[in-house]
Amino acid sequence: MVRYVILGNGSLTLLADSKLNYRELYYPLPIDNHLHESKIGLWVDGKFSWFSDLLIKLNYEEDTLSVTASTEFNGVKVKVKDAVDMAYNILVREISLTTNKETRVFFHCDFHINGNDIGDTALYDPFTSSIIHYKRDKWFMFKCDIPFYQYATGYKETGGYLGTWKDAEDGELSGNPIAQGAVDSVTSIRVSSNTVFYCWLVCGRNYNEVFQKNNYVLRKTSRELLRRTENYWKAWLVKARDYDSLVRRSLLVIAAHWQNNGALPAALDTDIMRFNKDTYNYVWHRDAAFASIALTLYGYQDPIRNLFNFTRPLIFNGFLFQKYTCDGNWGSTWHPWNPRSIPIQEDETALMLYALWVHFSRFTDIDFVKPLYAPFVKKIAEFLVSYRDEETGLPLPSYDLWEERLGTHFFTSLAVYAGLMSAYKFAEFFGDENLKDKYLTAANEVKKGLERFYVNDHFARTIYEDNSIDKTVDASTLFASILGPFDPKDPRVISNRKVVEEKLNISGGIARYENDWYLKQDEKSNAWFITTLWLAQQYILEGNKEKAKKYIDWVISHMLSTGIIPEQVSPKNTYPSVAPLVWSHAEFVKTIYYFKQLG
Repeated sequence: MVRYVILGNGSLTLLADSKLNYRELYYPLPIDNHLHESKIGLWVDGKFSWFSDLLIKLNYEEDTLSVTASTEFNGVKVKVKDAVDMAYNILVREISLTTNKETRVFFHCDFHINGNDIGDTALYDPFTSSIIHYKRDKWFMFKCDIPFYQYATGYKETGGYLGTWKDAEDGELSGNPIAQGAVDSVTSIRVSSNTVFYCWLVCGRNYNEVFQKNNYVLRKTSRELLRRTENYWKAWLVKARDYDSLVRRSLLVIAAHWQNNGALPAALDTDIMRFNKDTYNYVWHRDAAFASIALTLYGYQDPIRNLFNFTRPLIFNGFLFQKYTCDGNWGSTWHPWNPRSIPIQEDETALMLYALWVHFSRFTDIDFVKPLYAPFVKKIAEFLVSYRDEETGLPLPSYDLWEERLGTHFFTSLAVYAGLMSAYKFAEFFGDENLKDKYLTAANEVKKGLERFYVNDHFARTIYEDNSIDKTVDASTLFASILGPFDPKDPRVISNRKVVEEKLNISGGIARYENDWYLKQDEKSNAWFITTLWLAQQYILEGNKEKAKKYIDWVISHMLSTGIIPEQVSPKNTYPSVAPLVWSHAEFVKTIYYFKQLG
């Protein structure tokens, strides 16, 4: 299920598993996954193995978005280094071989261009000595700086054909130059002594574009593309130079997801599709808001500005839909439409306004915020003011942050309060006196209404339309102080924290809520990384650094070996959901930032 590697430059994004088998390739936006699988094989003295059957040492190069995979097979040592060029849509690969035997390295490419295997073409291009896969306006050219020893294109996933990868396992390839339909390809390089060589995958819209980019690689050299890309990411991290390598890794993982048009997908691991034929490959503005706050804290501006510019035209009657594709269309949803309520999660809309204020208060960039004030700040604020119950002051029903239930939720109400307070601060800054008072009054009414959620010894998560109260212990109630309306040392906040910690502890981590069923593998719920980090943040606000560190250390101990943070972990220490999850990385870097500020 999990991905150990993500590489990206805002236009070309790839993810790989623990064996450096690439399973996702998105270009020019994360909409369709064009790749079914791409893997490496070795043939040495008549014996063959794929990387997937070997012991692979996989990790990122420190402070870069370059990944290395090392292994040994039949006495031959192999090291592969991959990176997506920082400027062009090119995956560059360096292969180092330590051998005195005849060795053949195989590269298998199985594309599902535009998300399916219908009507693809795979061909050997004699004019560039490359293999090309294409369909319509998606072209992928693979080439090495050593001539191919052999190649093959062929059929797979139809008529009993397994694919050309099977052809490779005897060490010989057929030389078939072209195939169309459901097709794949394999190429091989043959050496017999210590060798370093380079390969690259060029992405483009047509033959001429990949041809020109290929010529660019030949002129510039792959070695130089790798060098400049590593230097770029090291320079990009200068704002986080005072933080440890795991924080810097999380910042890079977030950056690898962030697209040049401002879209920030929640997760790009497609294995989750086996549950309901859908993925996390959407912009959820809740996740994006927390990620923008995380990068703002570390002093980054451009990706966050792009996000707000991406979001501005999506605002519909003052609110945001559940989720969006990375090209700005409404995503799939399971929230039913009805005349009594809007099928949204209102916290997403409010949190984007809150995130904008966090960003503005950090940089005070008036020229950036000015064109957002009327169509973004005021438009959202007016919706948050109006979409409330006149008697309680609380938001009208919407769906909760876990996307499961319709009602008036504690977390959503906290987010609306934070959004209204942000609107009040914007109006105050711009001298908009009437709106300032309006937004502050509405925020205080929400704050007063929040008192209704406290029951016995903790905050209830939901009040339903019939006024029944859902008292289920929910980790999202920890935001009572994180989002501001309650003092972190308020006795109710402390009591709620104790109940959450007692009721939701799963092997040291924190579950979302009592009896959470989502992807549960046994009688216990799974622990989530974001919820565990929320508890750490609450302890930081209380000034208890020791307890906060306990939960930070739990998160670190359950990361993948490459520093990737999944969504959740089971009591058996398996990862049943997506990895990486942007929100997990965002909460991690936020928590470490707050922890360091504690001194």
